[in-house]
Amino acid sequence: MRNFAFILLLLVLAVTSCEGRKTQSQALKEAIEDFKKTVTVEIPVYQPESYMEREVDTLLHNGYRVKIKTYTDMDHAVLFTKIKDTINYQTYYRNFKFHILIEKNGKRIFNTHFDKTRINSLLEYKDSPISELRDFDKLSVLKSIELNKDLPNSEYVEIDIMYAIPNTDKVALHTISINEKGLMNIKRKQVN
Repeated sequence: MRNFAFILLLLVLAVTSCEGRKTQSQALKEAIEDFKKTVTVEIPVYQPESYMEREVDTLLHNGYRVKIKTYTDMDHAVLFTKIKDTINYQTYYRNFKFHILIEKNGKRIFNTHFDKTRINSLLEYKDSPISELRDFDKLSVLKSIELNKDLPNSEYVEIDIMYAIPNTDKVALHTISINEKGLMNIKRKQVN
């Protein structure tokens, strides 16, 4: 009888201790999951962080004077988001505007401003039939603009511009040629 009472006591203890409560580690895991679902932290990051301006003034051996001014467009940017844990990283890649002024033997032959809208039209990024240029109208930013100083011909000036989609390997390289009459021609050199 004593063994029966002892076994009964063990069964009662076993049944009452298994009432379905969560362990501390289970409760902590569930609380963390609920927190991740309800709380979002957004961190905005701007590239570049502030206004930036760069001006290059070059006198070429063939009589051309080329001024290129590049500056940050503080009103327009491309947004890329990345969520890691409960943090939403929002990176804004600012677009750039640029101005090209060209003189030939002291006479102004070319003076034009470029912004993202005009570049999309000139470089045929909008509704491009070329699949490699898809989304360049919305997602690309100016990566570089450079005067080609090593031209054997003195009849024109060449300026290389590169647009790229951030966080990818998509790049488009174009050359702007301006002849001595101030007429502009753009050709695509490379698309990756």
